[in-house]
Parts: sequence; C-alpha cells; structure tokens
Amino acid sequence: MKGGESLDRPASREEVEQAIEALSAEDLYRLRKAASFCLLGSDYGDPDEIVNEAICRTLGGDRNWPKSVPFIAYMIQTMKGLGSDSRNSLQQLRTKQLEALVPDGMSVDEVLGKLDQRHPDALANMIEVEANSERQTRAKVDAYKIEAFFAEDSQVTWLILGIKDELPPADIMDMGGMSQTQYDTARRRFRRGVAKIFSEKRPS
Repeated sequence: MKGGESLDRPASREEVEQAIEALSAEDLYRLRKAASFCLLGSDYGDPDEIVNEAICRTLGGDRNWPKSVPFIAYMIQTMKGLGSDSRNSLQQLRTKQLEALVPDGMSVDEVLGKLDQRHPDALANMIEVEANSERQTRAKVDAYKIEAFFAEDSQVTWLILGIKDELPPADIMDMGGMSQTQYDTARRRFRRGVAKIFSEKRPS
C-alpha cells in the first residue's frame, strides 16, 4: 500500500479483477454455499447467478468493495443485498398484481382483511418504529464497530456472517473452511474482542 493510502477507499476495477482471479476453488465453493442462502425467496435461479450478478455489479461500479473488508465477506454482503432487493421487488410485483384483481370500490387492505392477512395498523407500527429507532441506531453502530475490529480476521468474519444469518455451526464451518477447533478458537477471539470493544465504551 502506498504511503498515506487508506484501506477504507473503494477498490479499483483492476483490484477487483485481481481479487476475482485470486479466488481458489475452495473460495468459490464457499461463495456458492453462501449464495444458496442469499437467494432464498428471490428471483435468482441458482447460486452461480447471484454470484455472477455481484461480480458484474462490482466491476460495473454499481457496488463498491471497501479495501478494509475481506473480498469474500464483501461478496457475501453484496449477494445478501441483491437477494433482499429481489425479494422486495417480487413483493411489489405481487402487490401490483393484487391491486389489478381488487374489485371496484374496494381497497387492497380490505381484500387482505377478508383473507385475514391485514397489515399491522400503520399508526401502531409507526409508534413502535419510533420507540425502537434509538436502540436500532445504537445496535447498528455497535455492529459496525465489531465488524471493523475483526476486518482482518477472516475466520471471525465468517462467524459474524453466520451469526447474522442464524446459521448452524456446521454451515459456518463449511463456508469458512474451518475445523471444529478453528471454529471454537474463532468464537473465543470474537468474545474477547467484543468484551474489549464494550469495555472501552464504558465511562471511566
């Protein structure tokens, strides 16, 4: 790295291409394994499709890889975002299709209500969101600090990704290429690191 160059900068297209070329067969297996979870409920047909989409978006500049984040971890986060975007798009499509079927003089909510699928009351939902917004903001800040702290530790990064997706230990070890001993050691590093982060946050 050149003097003064920040790891937080987005990677260049050349650096992305180099990272892709450097992926081993084991790395590709892990990506496909993670992709199989990311595409659930989306309109992506198979793991390779969402992996290729993440690569194309990155090479095209629609998504940026921060150099401070391991490339595989970045790819998984990107695939999760693509899967989420697709699921939201499908939900919007279903809503539009339902609107087209709603009889004149009735609203979508009225139809859903008749089907016992009424959405939560908007006002009650808004109050709940406002009540939780501060806690959610703090949680996001804490999560960012934890991810940044372990950015150079690939095994703990896999552990964090697996915990977020509520994956069983076997799947986390499979995707991260870890043995049981390595997984247990990564968990200990994770616990120590989190304890250190939160001890530093406490007022003296």
